[in-house]
Amino acid sequence: MSRTCTAAVFDGTGTGFSFNTFQLEPIAEGDVLVEVAACALCGSDLHTIAGRRTCSGPTVLGHEIVGRVIENGGAVADWSGQALEPGDRVTWTIAASCGSCFYCQKSLPQKCEHLVKYGHADSDSRGPLGGLATHCRLLPGTAIFQVPDTLDDLQAAPANCCTATSVAAVRQAGDIHGATLLVMGAGSLGVTVAEYALHRGAASVVLADIDASRLKTASALPGCTPLHIDASGLEMPESIRQLTDGRGVDIAVDVSGATSAIESALAWLRVGGRIVLVGSVFSSPPIALDPETVVRRMLSISGLHNYRPDDLAEALAFLAELPADAPSRSLAGRSYPLSEIDQAVAAADSNEHLRVVITPNA
Repeated sequence: MSRTCTAAVFDGTGTGFSFNTFQLEPIAEGDVLVEVAACALCGSDLHTIAGRRTCSGPTVLGHEIVGRVIENGGAVADWSGQALEPGDRVTWTIAASCGSCFYCQKSLPQKCEHLVKYGHADSDSRGPLGGLATHCRLLPGTAIFQVPDTLDDLQAAPANCCTATSVAAVRQAGDIHGATLLVMGAGSLGVTVAEYALHRGAASVVLADIDASRLKTASALPGCTPLHIDASGLEMPESIRQLTDGRGVDIAVDVSGATSAIESALAWLRVGGRIVLVGSVFSSPPIALDPETVVRRMLSISGLHNYRPDDLAEALAFLAELPADAPSRSLAGRSYPLSEIDQAVAAADSNEHLRVVITPNA
């Protein structure tokens, strides 16, 4: 087993990446050392690189990771209670949580008072805490999952952020059986929310975006209606009127984070409708919200940031059940070696692919 680790270290916006190669020290009790097989570039990674999202540096980015266990710090079990062994192919929650603080006890482990978030934490010589490296160290309090054999590394890599967050968004939306959903934003997260909602019994989904080129995938989803929208339009589109007899959608999920998209989604909800805000993870202009309108239309507004371990368990099961060519299972359009991280970021920024993946040990 090689103990030489190479990491692409993000030094800050405008500075880019530098490469650091070093010898790994023995891991601590309860830790797990993983050899990274694949790490997808998430939208939040791109926001950080571009400076739209704050991040203390230098750090090793990347949290959508699949890898193989190479060393345990004592006896460590996966989420199901099965002992982890070297060679096990795993993915894990986006963060490590203590399990005992106020928020962990309130079923909000993603808001743990002692949270350590992968791809956003300081690393040390026992191993990086991000996926843009040949190795990643998993801390106690991380929910670790065995990856189903039916999923290859590129199919599974987005599970522990994109797919799990999509599952959490649909869970938070409440009962969706027979509902008409509106999803604002047709990137990888929007596509996955749409496909998972249909999988869970939604009657129909409208997938909307201001960029018509991003709606191609929506056209391939049975039960999904692509909708090209204007950045500032509040009048209900005809396609939504027809689907809902003019009432408006039952549920809206915004993954774009754009103020104009959220305002449109609120306008297109029916009386008693619900909206889940997911994409607002960077600074944006405030929303003009009339409280009387919320009251009289009996609207419900909630926010979601990240997810719970059970959402990742459901995400992996969902992906494993899908056909190999299903959009949510085939997000990765291209992979790059770690040495080509700059080219990979450029490809991800181009929106040519729903997901771009780094394969550090290929």
